[in-house]
Amino acid sequence: MRLQVNSDQCSGCRLCIQICAMEKFEEVNPKKARLRLEARFPEPGGYRPFVCTECGICRDICPGEAIGKNERDVLQVSEEGCIDCGACVEACPEGVMMRRGDGAPFKCDFCGQCTEVCNTGALTRQP
Repeated sequence: MRLQVNSDQCSGCRLCIQICAMEKFEEVNPKKARLRLEARFPEPGGYRPFVCTECGICRDICPGEAIGKNERDVLQVSEEGCIDCGACVEACPEGVMMRRGDGAPFKCDFCGQCTEVCNTGALTRQP
């Protein structure tokens, strides 16, 4: 499963980033969400969600070869091989490769919780 972004449908309610942080870190802290929401001001009501596109740039640039596909065929950072250099974070074209408080990188694992709370159709599941 992947996530489909329909930017024109986004209302900017931020439920997606709230549920993501709650699901993955058990706290209401939008900075810990595995997706990003950008306001396009001065355009009134203009918002754009960004999610991982699985482009593979993070995997290709990783000097420790710590990023690979998991059992669900989703790119994932292996904590054992990661040297916390941040190259993947800097290289991510969508700005959705994040760093935890300890510096370790992480990204969306396509759990789909954001699509469950998105009532506008801006984020949907793609088979």
